[in-house]
Amino acid sequence: MPTLTLAPGWMGWALAWLGTYFVHGTLLLGAAWLASRVARSPGVRDALWKTAIAGAIVTSTVYVAARRETSPAPRLARRELRSSVPAPLPTPRLPAHPGVRTIPSWVAEAMLAVWLAGALAGLARLEQGRRRYWRAAGPRHAAGDAEAADALRRLRAAAGMSRTVYITSAGGLSAPAAVGLAEICLPATALTALTPLQREGILAHELGHLARRDPLWKVAVEIAAAVLWFQPLLRVAGHELAECAEHLADGFAVRVTGRRRPLLESLGILAATLSPRGAAAAGFGDGGSPLLRRAARLMDATRAPAGPLPAALRAGLAACALAATLAFSPGISPPAGAGRTLLIRELYHAELNAGRTGLARARPDGFLRVSDERGGVRREVTARRGANGRTLYDYRENGAPKPFDAAAQRWLARSLNRR
Repeated sequence: MPTLTLAPGWMGWALAWLGTYFVHGTLLLGAAWLASRVARSPGVRDALWKTAIAGAIVTSTVYVAARRETSPAPRLARRELRSSVPAPLPTPRLPAHPGVRTIPSWVAEAMLAVWLAGALAGLARLEQGRRRYWRAAGPRHAAGDAEAADALRRLRAAAGMSRTVYITSAGGLSAPAAVGLAEICLPATALTALTPLQREGILAHELGHLARRDPLWKVAVEIAAAVLWFQPLLRVAGHELAECAEHLADGFAVRVTGRRRPLLESLGILAATLSPRGAAAAGFGDGGSPLLRRAARLMDATRAPAGPLPAALRAGLAACALAATLAFSPGISPPAGAGRTLLIRELYHAELNAGRTGLARARPDGFLRVSDERGGVRREVTARRGANGRTLYDYRENGAPKPFDAAAQRWLARSLNRR
């Protein structure tokens, strides 16, 4: 299977990462989808999807970074310094390598432009949806319900949660929502029909979202799906992860309250007012979780409340998935690193100075020529004796004239002293 490589520069690196992510993301997210069809435990499915989402980003980064120094490199070619009749100086060209195909630069630029346009459009839609959601919900105010505040304190103590959590309310909110890391936002009117036990169940459910950092995972996956829009499995992962989060938050509520029925009753009461959550909000009845499946699980007293996979098992799953992906998955090689170089040096009827940093003297027809291609940048300099006896340097980068400044002087010194 040939290895694809790209033109040097940050665009080449970006496309190498994006292409590798597409491959690794497809493999990991596809494997998570297949495994989740068999493993129905919300805790296991949650761990599978989170490992796939984060793992594809990690393995793509490691893959591209690791191949920075292992990309195929040509032999170092030199035309040694000499004092004879010069031959025409050839333009350095990196030799071709079997199994390596270079994507033309204009194709790379077009691909990057398409990706960037899609990413910006996706982020704009995401922000527009967030603003529309909170504009419909209206301003959030600190809730003055003392009974709800007391219930929340009891729930935090039962869950062993030391983080301070605030209760707010919004007049236009149709269903409770966990926001950020420490806020539970309740509808201003929808909860009036609930009993204290039902309200406690809802608070426990939202507290479960905060304890698991579901709002942050939700917005992270939404941003990833917008930026990496070419990976459609990210949207599938977002829906699956939202459903798992609802089941696990239900299980959290049952464990800290010790009651199933009030939470089940509140599901039916609020079902008619559900709406999708905005960015950075995860909550009761999120559109990603069908209510019937949640209700069926809650009604089954023979099943233990849904809980997360133990940390040790999650770490083992992540380590195995990442190691297997890095070991067996293909990818796109980044641009060649500093090791790819072609150096040509010529000296005719001229002498170098003692430090071998430039020309000391030359006959009227004498010159020094140095051409060096490294990392896709070709630098050339021709030094001759000027009319006033001073040395004149004609320095170019990729054929374009450049001033022979301090950086160019350092490059020439390194090139003349390279063995």
